[in-house]
Amino acid sequence: MKWLVLASLATTLAQAQIQRVAPHADLAKRQAASPSSTSHAAATRTATGAATATRSPAHTGGGGAVPSSPLASLTKIGTATTAEATQPLPTTFAAGATPPVKGAPPLPAINQLNPAHYPPLDRIPPLDSPEVKQWLSEIDLSNIPSVNPTAIGGCANATNAQAIKDGGADGNCWWTCGGCSRASDITYCPNKNDWGASFDDGPSPYTPRLLNLLESQNLKSTFFIVGSRALSRPEMVQAEYMLGHQLSIHTWSHSSLTTLSNEEIVAELGWTKKVIHDITGVSPNTMRPPFGDIDDRVRYIALQMGLRPVIWTQYQDQVFDTRDWQIGGGVVNATGVYNTFNNFLTHAVQNLPNGFIVLAHDLYQQSVDLAVDYILPGVINAGQLKIKTIGACLGESPEQLYIETASNSSSADSDPLLQTTSTFVGATGTGFVPGIALEAQQTSSPASGSSKGKNLEASKSGSSANAQQTGNTSGAMAVKAGGAGGLFAATMLALAYLL
Repeated sequence: MKWLVLASLATTLAQAQIQRVAPHADLAKRQAASPSSTSHAAATRTATGAATATRSPAHTGGGGAVPSSPLASLTKIGTATTAEATQPLPTTFAAGATPPVKGAPPLPAINQLNPAHYPPLDRIPPLDSPEVKQWLSEIDLSNIPSVNPTAIGGCANATNAQAIKDGGADGNCWWTCGGCSRASDITYCPNKNDWGASFDDGPSPYTPRLLNLLESQNLKSTFFIVGSRALSRPEMVQAEYMLGHQLSIHTWSHSSLTTLSNEEIVAELGWTKKVIHDITGVSPNTMRPPFGDIDDRVRYIALQMGLRPVIWTQYQDQVFDTRDWQIGGGVVNATGVYNTFNNFLTHAVQNLPNGFIVLAHDLYQQSVDLAVDYILPGVINAGQLKIKTIGACLGESPEQLYIETASNSSSADSDPLLQTTSTFVGATGTGFVPGIALEAQQTSSPASGSSKGKNLEASKSGSSANAQQTGNTSGAMAVKAGGAGGLFAATMLALAYLL
């Protein structure tokens, strides 16, 4: 069955002020400083419970009003962690349990995980392992855009001047310095008032507290998992998966991907995909680059590995990044983050014609406390926004979110699907819908001027761009697709743009 997908081309925003480096060592340092930090050997732990799932008596689900802490108490969330009781997971599962994902294999036994079979935690994986060599042999890098790795420091590093200059849609589309995204990037939810909830960098000792609130309200989120964290806390990854949350890849060491070699990027993504598969039995088909640091070279590799890039929403001058990750460092305070999130809601409800994706984190106590005690209760009690996984907000079923089950999904044979994406002023990226772009015909609004479609190939100087490009934000691309699975479709669509 053929699909029809209407997807727009990305526009280049004004240069973003986001200037972040990739301190994977700092990530490890802050994680280790936690009083509840788990050692590398913790990966050998088994999930508690017997033959069936065991549910915590504190949370029975069912929704309803959620207690919210008074806003005046936001000042209690400071730079230091505070002593608080460790919460158990809302549910734990035994090996062999049946997942909520159609066609997925039984849950693996995590007591079989051996840390010695994985790279060192929080370090870029070595390239001489049989696994990395195998992953490299499975992908084609012959047509990769000739984009040089960037230097650590992003936009603030003067040695990146040329990369910044070439970072627009007609160049290497570097998101970090300019906010450029391609049509293959998932950056927002198609339907108004849908919030594609996402939490990065976990799991951590504080993740169970977040999971308990979500479970008590029958809510689902997307978790972008760092491979090193998954190996340290496999029972948390299993709980997230078995409770119906979406799992996605967030690299092994949380390094800025544009600073790495092609082989290092493959290793970062491959090991994270592998450890999640070893824990759950399935491999996510999405990824989020740490710090949003992605360009056409990184996109190409991710898509070659069957991974769709996911960032977060940008609308006009508003970047939907809570900056909750900066509370612990004293760069921002909890009150400021709370007010920033309220600004997101104002934009979403009053101005944004589509839904949105927000960047938040479950690595730090401060960010989890802010989400559980203030942000989520406020949204839940207001009842205006629909909190969903990013996959659900895109209309995808749970089985479409994993490589092993997406290929068997009946959704690929369902009725044709039409979706309009990124056609409103100020938007970038696309609300992704499964489909395979074999033919593309550009259209544009007559009132906004003629289109400037170009077939652009990666040149020797390293520049690449969309296969079809409009000269305005209201232009759209009509994509006619053949009946294949969503994963292969996404790969072919994006590769068509990048070649």
